[in-house]
Amino acid sequence: MKKQLLKLTLLAVVFFSATIVQGQALYTTSGSYKISTSGLDTNLYMTIDGATGALVWAEELPDNNAAQVWYIAVHRTPASPGLVEITSKAGGIDWTMTTSGVEADHPTYTLTVEKRLPKEVEVGDWSGKDQFQRRKTKVNADGLADSTGSNPSDGNNALFLQTPWGTNSRYGIIPSAAGDPVQFDGGGIDVIQYHLIEAAVASVNTFGLDAFSVYTSNNQLTVKGATSKVKQISIYSVLGNKVLSKTVSNSNGDINLNVTSLSTGLYILKMVGVNGEKFSKKIIKE
Repeated sequence: MKKQLLKLTLLAVVFFSATIVQGQALYTTSGSYKISTSGLDTNLYMTIDGATGALVWAEELPDNNAAQVWYIAVHRTPASPGLVEITSKAGGIDWTMTTSGVEADHPTYTLTVEKRLPKEVEVGDWSGKDQFQRRKTKVNADGLADSTGSNPSDGNNALFLQTPWGTNSRYGIIPSAAGDPVQFDGGGIDVIQYHLIEAAVASVNTFGLDAFSVYTSNNQLTVKGATSKVKQISIYSVLGNKVLSKTVSNSNGDINLNVTSLSTGLYILKMVGVNGEKFSKKIIKE
């Protein structure tokens, strides 16, 4: 009897701990996430509706269904530091989370997804309406909204949207049922959960494992390898700002890029192939 009681107690502790962890699912790093509400009897997840292409709240789908998996990373051309893009590959299609809202709607928007990559913009330009900011809001020990609580110390539990008309639109409309649209407003900041599936790796290579070798010397960056497959090469600062770019046409030799204008330091090289392949690598300008 004592052994059975002990077993039940341990199970209760495990279940309670799992509940607490779920209530504190945070954004901590670039990677693949599922994004859900917090504190509902059955939490709902941001989902691409396969029938309509709309962005809705839905019950959790099994096996990390792609309709609920989002890649959150530094925006490829952030209008200001700290902004992220939220994309999906559901159905093998490039989707970008955004809104079709207009100035009169601000700060209340219905979020949607569009069949495109995030818009490349200049500093101060939010016209793509696809730039988000992960933020913190105060919670209690269970990870639920509490204005007298404290902010999580090791991650983010809120989400804002920045548009040409302001930066104060945020997740603050809790859905009442599955199928509800995803809506932001300018009211209270509600807790949103980021369930990490897989952290991003330092470099991404869909060309092939050994497609390229990259080196810099005498103010010149040289790319060797499968260069005939490349259509665009770009260099970004560690803050995500594009600092150099070059369009490549049927290169059968090395790709060379003059990097004289770059200060010494760490950068990220990104290449896009003729069929959408991607390659990224950290480089150092000496």
